[in-house]
Amino acid sequence: MGIPYTPLEGLYILLAASSLLVLVIILSFYKKLGIGKEFTYAIVKGGGQLVLIALFLTFLFQTKLWIFLIWILLLTMIIVGGHTSAKRATHMPHAFQITTPSILIGATTALIVLALSRAMPLQPQYIIPLAGMAFGNSMSICSLSLDRLVREINLNRTGIESMLSLGIPSKQAMEEYNRLSIRAALIPTIDRLKTLGVIFIPGAMAGLLIAGTDPLVAAEYQIIVYLMIVGGGIITAMTVAFLARKKIFTEYDQLAEWLYKE
Repeated sequence: MGIPYTPLEGLYILLAASSLLVLVIILSFYKKLGIGKEFTYAIVKGGGQLVLIALFLTFLFQTKLWIFLIWILLLTMIIVGGHTSAKRATHMPHAFQITTPSILIGATTALIVLALSRAMPLQPQYIIPLAGMAFGNSMSICSLSLDRLVREINLNRTGIESMLSLGIPSKQAMEEYNRLSIRAALIPTIDRLKTLGVIFIPGAMAGLLIAGTDPLVAAEYQIIVYLMIVGGGIITAMTVAFLARKKIFTEYDQLAEWLYKE
């Protein structure tokens, strides 16, 4: 049981549903919002990427080399996620050296726990979507955490310099800002966790329901997914805070020069 139509029928249905895109373009043009072109580009780009990944997954599910291909896919997720998050750290040199291992450690730890608990069977149709969720959410939390940490350090440079001049170690001087960045990065995830099933039915549960899974089992699995997201996210944010200190301070416990760039 699942979506009750073939890929070809789905294409016709997609074309019919695209009338919503036409409506958005017309309204944007009429109201002079200026988003019609950008929205169309985003839809075409995002849709094209989904089609390509669907073709790749179709091949992957049918080949005996799926283990090798999954490693390539996971490595790509890590590299792209690390470099995307690194852009949040304005002026920080080689920020990907913080973001990439942080995402890797947080997401991988969560996935290992799922595998050991048998919540994630070691088959491609389970590994890929769960890995995508784990790495994607770790990337978002990494970006938020690093962005907030750099902002807090910049806003409180004078206070930090005063503490350093009094002989307070850099680790202790940035401890409060580490806590602020970790909490701030996790607020969206925790808020979504609080409203599960009330404000919206999240993706994993919705997909299982569409596939005909028992609603109680679908709810249980969604909770498992969110435990993975929150757990991996906390580990990611804490790793960011730990690794960032070597970029924020010099070996002599002074604030790094890049923090003084406008």
